[in-house]
Amino acid sequence: MAIPRHGHRVGISLGLVACVLLTAPGAPAADGGKSGFRTGQAAMLTSVMPGATVTPLLTVGDTLSSGYRYEAIPDGISVRARGQGRVDLLINHETGKVPFPYNTATPTAANGENDFDNAQVSQLILNQHSAGVLNGSFAIDSSSGYQRFCSNYLATAAEGFDRDILFTNEETPDWVMRQEDSWPPPVSNAGAEEGGVVVALDVRTGQHHPIYGMGRHNHENSVAIPGFDDLVVMSGDDTFTSGPLTGVTFPAGMTVPSQSQVYSYLAPDTDSLRADDGTLYAFVSDTPGVRNYYDVLPGSGTSVSGHFIPVPKAIATGKNADGSEVRAADFGYPAPPSNGSWQTDLRVTNPNVGIDGPQWVMEYWSDINNVFQFVRIEDIAYDKRPGMGNVVYLVDSGRGRTAAQSLDTPNFRSTNGRVWKMVLDPDDPTVVTSMTVVVEGDDNPVKTLSEVHQPDNIETTQNGFFLTEDPGSSQQFPAGSADPAATTARLWHVSYGGTAQVVAKVDQSADGGGTDVDGRTAGNWGAWESTGIVDASAAFGPGTYLINIQAHTLWIEKAPGDDNNGDGQPDFTYKREGGQLLMIRAPGL
Repeated sequence: MAIPRHGHRVGISLGLVACVLLTAPGAPAADGGKSGFRTGQAAMLTSVMPGATVTPLLTVGDTLSSGYRYEAIPDGISVRARGQGRVDLLINHETGKVPFPYNTATPTAANGENDFDNAQVSQLILNQHSAGVLNGSFAIDSSSGYQRFCSNYLATAAEGFDRDILFTNEETPDWVMRQEDSWPPPVSNAGAEEGGVVVALDVRTGQHHPIYGMGRHNHENSVAIPGFDDLVVMSGDDTFTSGPLTGVTFPAGMTVPSQSQVYSYLAPDTDSLRADDGTLYAFVSDTPGVRNYYDVLPGSGTSVSGHFIPVPKAIATGKNADGSEVRAADFGYPAPPSNGSWQTDLRVTNPNVGIDGPQWVMEYWSDINNVFQFVRIEDIAYDKRPGMGNVVYLVDSGRGRTAAQSLDTPNFRSTNGRVWKMVLDPDDPTVVTSMTVVVEGDDNPVKTLSEVHQPDNIETTQNGFFLTEDPGSSQQFPAGSADPAATTARLWHVSYGGTAQVVAKVDQSADGGGTDVDGRTAGNWGAWESTGIVDASAAFGPGTYLINIQAHTLWIEKAPGDDNNGDGQPDFTYKREGGQLLMIRAPGL
């Protein structure tokens, strides 16, 4: 079928080529041979569960003889067993050229940071027997101008697709140009669009393009759900502003204590989905008195029923009839607040200006239509047990407020994240028969060692599910802390019966070591995150999983940033963060 004009194809051969390491900080060159390349760097993850083993496969900066380099901030992973001893991995890189952090009023190299590249998707070929890397390339490269690809999901025949489609997702609210030099666009936004799109990649052809109708919001993941007549793809809003929304006019009596929603996109078949001929729906509670995260108190056992309501097409796509980006005024909505409760424009200061565009329009529409407000939906996964694909697990990272922070939400301070169990009617994916909390993050208020700290990614299996952690600043500890509760980010396994155990934890010992050029002291424990956990058992044997580490406080490269404000000095520092791809073997899980 014809691909819309936004479509792009990266034609890169992925032949079976044995690769040689050219450059890997702190490691000598080594020939991988027919078994493929393995990193020379130490593992950034340590096994905790008895019998579990961890093997590092590829470290950020490792460069193959083909010229491919494993890039910064590796995130979501999808696995394809291709036969003939070959396994393909599709790996997101959560990079972007919108600086973060960034001081709009007085930007300098000391107070701002930026990545060298826009978001990318790596395609790696692994030897199925050795797990060595045979070759690599980019299925989506930096020239497309996408920002911050987080999790991804490979939809296959198991979910009703007639070809393999990778969904990869932007997590950004900023306006950008869809080109290598993506930021900053002119303040008028001429030629730019707001980020927060789902990108569909046809794995066989290499063609990819945005599916705007799957919603304009901060996407962590878009996950296909099996077992229905229509294709069903669910996603959530991984908002950067997870607190109360204030400074804006709502209908009388309405308050918005949190700003994250769950959406479901339905399309009759793969071609219809790729052509954006489906419909987006938003989850609404039918349970009286329960409209948001805070209405479900810890330990209450509350069960929420509900349904999904259709989102108007212009709201879902964020596009006017002429193809331009929608704004609040197009629907008679108020402008977004500029008080910090909504994301502000990094290009504008004195005064600050809230970002107006498709994401604000969708947020306000969800508020006035009583869409259920979570705190911050991260990843999503369906139950892999036979006949239970209609059971969906939603990871909500919560806010993790400390005792010293003000109580700005009703009922309680917010737990340190949750996993919700949403049961869809097996005959109708727009009907929710129940939604309950199956994992409650620590609420004492934070840093309870035996409980999860801000869950991020999830992977389900026949026995339960894995959870990665992305601890916020309130759950971090000084490096080397003697606090008995001190820990780095962990990988958990939770059985369907509710038993939770730590399988592995991040090892931050490389921070400040020979490969680290940031010139700073070692970062807090918890500043590095484990992410992208995926079941690789079908390719590498039972109990085998792949995971990435994002080593945020270890930089393997840095350079002066651009001067966008004309003061003759860099506005930020370019950095290439460390990270690593690893294999975990956890027998019995």
